[in-house]
This record gives sequence, C-alpha cells and structure tokens, in this order.
Amino acid sequence: MRLQALWLPRWLLVGSVLLLGACDKPGFELLAPLPAAQLDALGIATAVQTVHFRDREGEGLLVLSRGDDQVRDEDAGQDLDRVILTATLYGRSAESDALKVRWTFEDETDCAGLDLDVGFYTDVSGASDLNNDGVAELTVASHAFCGGGIDPHALRVEVREGQASYAIVGQSLITPPGESPYGGEREDNPSLASAPAVLRDHLNAVWNSILTRPWSEIAPAPDDSDEP
Repeated sequence: MRLQALWLPRWLLVGSVLLLGACDKPGFELLAPLPAAQLDALGIATAVQTVHFRDREGEGLLVLSRGDDQVRDEDAGQDLDRVILTATLYGRSAESDALKVRWTFEDETDCAGLDLDVGFYTDVSGASDLNNDGVAELTVASHAFCGGGIDPHALRVEVREGQASYAIVGQSLITPPGESPYGGEREDNPSLASAPAVLRDHLNAVWNSILTRPWSEIAPAPDDSDEP
C-alpha cells in the first residue's frame, strides 16, 4: 500500500471543539451547492463531496473525489486494485472570472488481493473560519487500508489556510474486547507546532473523532431476540 497526501471540506461538530457559525463571520460564508451543470463544465463528474464557500480571497470550491481502477505490477506479475483520492480547490476573485484550479493533491493506495478500504471522512471534512480572519480553513480527513483481518487504518487529517498547511498522520486505534489496544500511532507535521492554538485544537479534535474508526468495536452487536 502506498500513501501520500491529501486534504479538505464540510461543516463539523467534533467533541468539545465546534466549527461555530462560520457562515455568520465577516469575510467567510458557506454558499449553496453549485448546480450539476456547472460542475460538469469543470469536469467534475464523480465527486464524493463538494464545498462551496466565499472568503476574503474570493469564491472557492473544494472537491473531494475518488477513482478506482487496476494497475499492473510488472515486478510481481499481478494486477493491483488501485484507489486514488483527490482533493482539489477551485477559486476565483470575481464572479465574472472562471473558476480555476488553485491546487490539487492525490493520495494513491494500491492493494493486491486483500481487503481494500479507502475513503474520505466527509462528516469531519469541510470549510470554516475558526480564527475569524476571513480566510477559509479547509479540513480533509481520510483513511486507507489494505490487508486482512482487523488491522489499523492509515489516517490523515490536514487543514490548509491559504498557503499554510498543518497535518496529523498515523494509524487508527483498535481495542479488541478483553485485549490491549494496538495501533494509534500519530505523527504531527512540524508546521503544526507554530499553528494558531484554535487550529491545533481543531486538528486534535478531528483526529480524536476518527481515531477509533472504523474498527472501534469488534464484538458483534447484541441480538435483541435474545432478550427476555
């Protein structure tokens, strides 16, 4: 499995840290979704999530998408399942301008004959203005897994604000019933130490909210039919 980078969008309430009323803050607002025809004109056909917003830098559109295919591993002589997660930010300064790509990132996972589980956590990805400076923060959280059995997922949470980026990468935490937890490793991007406190708190809250997904509980759910 090969993991690289990825990033951002959507509204969010995690633990005790809130994405509070961002649309009411000066210089930043969430906008109605773009019509399908406009997305088609941009070549966006299979988006997992889109977030349309405006901040003091203009109009923005964050697009998270997933592509599935197969690639040939010539060294191993076998076909690999491949998933590519892509985050793209489109933007324009004036409504009369065309939306253009400001940046794009891809995260590729290859997997040979094993369970493959890759995706964005859309409930904790989004746009906000937590520090109330009028510039949107874009949050992207994702996971990737290639293996068999109950093993940790690779996790990534990243926040980008303008040209600045802050990230946490690591593994999900697994706690089998009656056994010691394993996984849960974490590595902070060096830039996180200099991030504003509100953004560090936000990243930590998002990380903690996904840390035990999707294998937080391994025991089967109780069968209601067994109750007296």
